[in-house]
Amino acid sequence: MHRLIAGAATAALMAAAGAAHAQARAVSEVEELTVTAQKREERLQDVPISVAVVGGDTLQRLKLNESSDLQYLVPGLTLNSSSGPRSYGFFIRGIGTTTFSTETIESSTAYIVDGVVYGQAGATAMDLPDIERIEVLRGPQGTLFGKNASAGAINIVTRRPSDTLTGTASLTWAWPDDERKLSAYVSGPITDTLKFSLSGRMNKRDGIVDNVFDGRKLNDRNDRGVRGKLLWEPNDKLDVTAIADYYRRDAHCCVWTLRRFAPTRSPGEIESATAGIVPGPRNLEQNINGGVFTDLSNVGLSVEANYDIGDHVLTSITSYRFWETKDGLDTDNSPANRFDINFAAFKQAQWTQELRLTSPAGQFFEYVAGLYFFNSNVNSASFQYQPLSTAAFGSVETYKYADNRNVAAFGQGNINFTKDLRGIVGARYLKERLEYDRIRRDARSGVQQPFSGTRKENGFVWRLGLQYDVTDDIMTFATVTRGYKAGGFDGLSVTVVEVEPEIPTNFELGVRTSWPSVRATVNATLFHTTVKDYQVSARDPELNAYFLTNAAKVRSRGVEVDATWRPFADHDLTLMASAAAIDGEWQRFNNAACYAGQTAAQGCAGTPATQDISGGALPRLPHWTVSANAHYERELPGSGLSGSLDVGLSHRSKANVAYPSAPFTFQDNVTLVNATVGIGEAEGRWRVSLYARNLFDEHYVLNILATPTGGVGSTSQTPLYEAQRVVGVGLDVRF
Repeated sequence: MHRLIAGAATAALMAAAGAAHAQARAVSEVEELTVTAQKREERLQDVPISVAVVGGDTLQRLKLNESSDLQYLVPGLTLNSSSGPRSYGFFIRGIGTTTFSTETIESSTAYIVDGVVYGQAGATAMDLPDIERIEVLRGPQGTLFGKNASAGAINIVTRRPSDTLTGTASLTWAWPDDERKLSAYVSGPITDTLKFSLSGRMNKRDGIVDNVFDGRKLNDRNDRGVRGKLLWEPNDKLDVTAIADYYRRDAHCCVWTLRRFAPTRSPGEIESATAGIVPGPRNLEQNINGGVFTDLSNVGLSVEANYDIGDHVLTSITSYRFWETKDGLDTDNSPANRFDINFAAFKQAQWTQELRLTSPAGQFFEYVAGLYFFNSNVNSASFQYQPLSTAAFGSVETYKYADNRNVAAFGQGNINFTKDLRGIVGARYLKERLEYDRIRRDARSGVQQPFSGTRKENGFVWRLGLQYDVTDDIMTFATVTRGYKAGGFDGLSVTVVEVEPEIPTNFELGVRTSWPSVRATVNATLFHTTVKDYQVSARDPELNAYFLTNAAKVRSRGVEVDATWRPFADHDLTLMASAAAIDGEWQRFNNAACYAGQTAAQGCAGTPATQDISGGALPRLPHWTVSANAHYERELPGSGLSGSLDVGLSHRSKANVAYPSAPFTFQDNVTLVNATVGIGEAEGRWRVSLYARNLFDEHYVLNILATPTGGVGSTSQTPLYEAQRVVGVGLDVRF
């Protein structure tokens, strides 16, 4: 596998270097990236945080436009998505939470779009339109980004309306499964003080899972969305941006496929085998009669105002977001009605207000300080009907309501002791109130189990550090950060259980280097993170149900390296590479859930049965992750045309992709190669391209689970569209 990586990288470099002998437009230095990782515009090389930046151009050239694609571009960023948007969530450095108790428990990775935090992890299961750049901030970021950033933050910045009338459109078609994508964007001035932008997009493809019972194609895509912006600049002191966005998905998704039969098969597994289904890693067949659907909508409104008060800038961001999903699937792996109805309806509305004051840079003490308010209301209803079960609550309806209010004061600043030496100090104090109601109802008898609870929490987040400029081109830093993620209620268990707050502590040592003479940058970060009372979700094999609990302590430590190089001063060739080597373990977790079929001899004991996994590896965390991209563009002499080549590589080492982890739930090394070849008008007005994702047709999965209603020890998997070679053509136009 390492030879494959080296060979692919060498081939890409040799091809690019050979082509670079031709005449091309001059590029004399590495592009200087500007980020807002610390709530003010700064050069990436000046930011004392481990930040990976993905540009909108990179996404466009490689034909990647979904939030799930980020895991292939940023080492150390992984994704868990098992059976729909309510179990969707990002992990950074192996730290993260995905749970069906999202009424009260948030993701550990904050997801921010144009300054607005998304309060539900499932709301981030969407596409990526109008992207200027995406900043992935690794490590706790609660000081500036709030309570749900205990693992890190994904900060998305979309394009500002333009000064002149511009427009773009993109159309792609790919095989297999008839994938069609269409997007359009237009922007420009309305008056001297008012500008606009408007975009729309559509994404469709056929299902990848064949349902042998009735011929349906499951796990398809059917998305569409629009975004509009108005930018008002009445004078040189004030600018106001209003944004409205809408996203909709109607899909027959998301069902698992059988991977491994247990020694004793369930009735559904017997019927699947009789229907000719062969379980295995490449199984793309199911055998069910019930519904499989995901219908979600995501709507947002926000207004950001920036006003210059002398040398300071006062910023206000006001937002409202509404997210709704109705999803479900036939859970019994069978054409019989044993568990056809496992459906849920979920609605969340949130309001946020942030006021922020930013001081001018270059003073002895430069700072960002502000106030933040967040309010979220969630209503959900779920229905699990098992008509053949005679047990109490064998068919159950669950109704939940949660009201979450968070108020915080925050600030972070630099103390410029000298021109080269700075101290870093930041803090956030928050108060949170959570009200939670749950009614669990036996669908047969009508017996109800009501619960009402309230949690009040005060949290304190802080950051301290030193930053030193060794030279104009070399910066070093050392920081320690304490994060905080609020607790909540596990509403999945028979008895509602309170979940305690998650407290991470992160140490980092970093160096940022620029090499202007060779047009290169190289950045590296060492980190050591511990998380007390880590919030973790698991499936109880005895009850066939999910639950949420606190692990006593976990640890993640490693190194991250990011590099960019333009080998030639007079040719447009850019090489980028990032890598992360991470070791994550359960430092102390002696009451973890057992995996299905685990025996006492294998460490599963007690009542209820648990295991001690202290010292074991964290799930879904490859030790090695690597991402590399090469972009080359040149004019074709005398033709008025230009050609381009883009190659992207993503590698993950072997990892266990289930929790509870079992000896048979590992995914081997995976190396993916994406490539795009394009030709178009030299001024960029049009371009046609041929592209391939997963060029060498590597099969893999990111999630293995104990088969619901399956035999003890059987497993299933969440199939991925991108776990196959996808070849497509594209047309891009602009004016």
